[in-house]
Amino acid sequence: MWTAWCVAALSVAAVCGVHQKTNTVLRVTKEVLSNAILGTLQQSDALHSALREVPRSVGGVPYKDFHVREPPTKYTNGKQLGSNYKYGHIETRDNTAQQGGKYRDGEILESDGSIRDLQNGDYHNAENANDGHRGHGQYRSAEGAPTMGRQELRPGEIPPGVATGALGPGGLLGTGGMLAANGILSGQGGLLGGGGLLGDGGLLGGGGVLGVLGEGGILSTVQGITGLRILELTLPRVSVRLLPGMGVYLSLYTRVAINGNSLIGFLDIAVEVNITAKVRLTMDHTGYPRLVIERCDTLLGGIKVRLLRGLLPNLVDNLVNRVLANVLPDLLCPIVDVVLGLVNDQLGLVDSLIPLGILGSVQYTFSSLPLVTGEFLELDLNTLVGEAGGGLIDYPLGRPAITPRQKMPELPPMGDNTNSQLAISANFLGSVLTLLQKQGALDIDITDGMFEELPPLTTSTLGTLIPKVFQQYPESRPLTIKIQVPNPPSVTLQKDKALVKVFAIAEVMVSQPNDVETTICLIDVDTDLLAMFSVEGDKLMIDTKLDKTSLNLRTSNVGNFDVGLMEVLVGKIVNLAFMPAMNAVLGSGVPLPKILNIDFSDANIDVLEDLLVLSA
Repeated sequence: MWTAWCVAALSVAAVCGVHQKTNTVLRVTKEVLSNAILGTLQQSDALHSALREVPRSVGGVPYKDFHVREPPTKYTNGKQLGSNYKYGHIETRDNTAQQGGKYRDGEILESDGSIRDLQNGDYHNAENANDGHRGHGQYRSAEGAPTMGRQELRPGEIPPGVATGALGPGGLLGTGGMLAANGILSGQGGLLGGGGLLGDGGLLGGGGVLGVLGEGGILSTVQGITGLRILELTLPRVSVRLLPGMGVYLSLYTRVAINGNSLIGFLDIAVEVNITAKVRLTMDHTGYPRLVIERCDTLLGGIKVRLLRGLLPNLVDNLVNRVLANVLPDLLCPIVDVVLGLVNDQLGLVDSLIPLGILGSVQYTFSSLPLVTGEFLELDLNTLVGEAGGGLIDYPLGRPAITPRQKMPELPPMGDNTNSQLAISANFLGSVLTLLQKQGALDIDITDGMFEELPPLTTSTLGTLIPKVFQQYPESRPLTIKIQVPNPPSVTLQKDKALVKVFAIAEVMVSQPNDVETTICLIDVDTDLLAMFSVEGDKLMIDTKLDKTSLNLRTSNVGNFDVGLMEVLVGKIVNLAFMPAMNAVLGSGVPLPKILNIDFSDANIDVLEDLLVLSA
């Protein structure tokens, strides 16, 4: 009976075997991937999981002990002035009067390289002047003093007095002078020198008080910030770029609120982060596509640091940038990994068994590695239709094995406003109708009075068309017309036209007084149906209407007659009884692949040659 299929729910088929034939193709643009990732972020707790304190071991080393740049110069003396002195001790020179020269007190260097001792020579006092022979009253007056000859100087020559004076080795500007390289101001131990007050190792220099805030200071390393904690992550702005033949380039732009402690106060940090990931599309050993991260980076921008207490906020900007550049990849890249894992789970849902009414199930499997182009991602699917409690429906069922399956036709280009394109072959639609036929869902018994629109189904009505029936059954008896579909229907898709051919056998039977049914005749009914398609929810709805019928008398128990006389009556029976029943069975819909949250409910549907295309 026609209604037998809906009496009780049957178990969903367990689909076995692998068919690597493509009969359905799905194309999606980067916008679909972006929406899928964004939707996953909204529905999952991936962002919430990142709101935590930064682990000490983040970045591969304890972040408090990690120097972003090379370590500063090591000093052996905390109070040194520029040279390797013992801690807390400054060595005295041999000559305290001369800074920078290793001479004893009172010695000077002559221009010829000899050393003149001013303490032990003949110049101890004025009495030893003039070669030590100066005595009381021996000095002549100026008038009587002998005239001394004037020394001629060669060009560029410095007078001896000057050479041994201000510019000499012990002079103001000389080798041991105050302003010389080893002098009091600029020497190694001088005020401005390497070990001086303002020098590299001085109080205010690179290793001094201000050096704490400088390149080699403690604030230039991650040691300067502790207790980092991520407080808030805004919902990222997602963008995807397709990498042909490889996968996708993913970018997540978000804002992060962080706080922490530093030597100069409590830090309140707001930073804009662009998480970028190069993702490869692969296929695992089970045959499912997988998005796998090959590389993940974080680009920082728009860092704002607010000190709740403390000074010198500008000095910590570079420090914060270096710290965050070190720790954020290990904190935010796992978010991308979690999200892609959830997207992979969505891809895996394609393989789920989807009930096809109560008669069977549909299962979409990947038949090959997805194709990535610069415009779209193409997924080749093999749709398996299985019987409830039985095996697979391998369309065309019951036809000779030599009949080749049609190849999947080439898809048309995607429109400018199309983000998703699903192409369903005629083979797949034929498999669905084959399931219905094999389960007997297309068979129907029609009796008198079942459909008010039909004329009375009696021998009297049939006798007006075929006189031999009236002669054999002069008393009016009720008729039963049994319609059976012995072979799977065929589906033909042409430009703007979908045609379903159904071959049925109509058996006309009469009920005898003893409740015995006798066959009057068997009629072959070839029916052409026009199919129309729509989408409701996640299902493809198929509705058919009668286009034409043709009859052929197979057998008759009342003798030969012109079967054309029954075309009007049979046409009414097919149109008013068979077609509503068939559309009711098709009314459960054909499940569409559940993948990446694609909605085809408002899709444009185009019927092409051997192809049904849904564009959304």
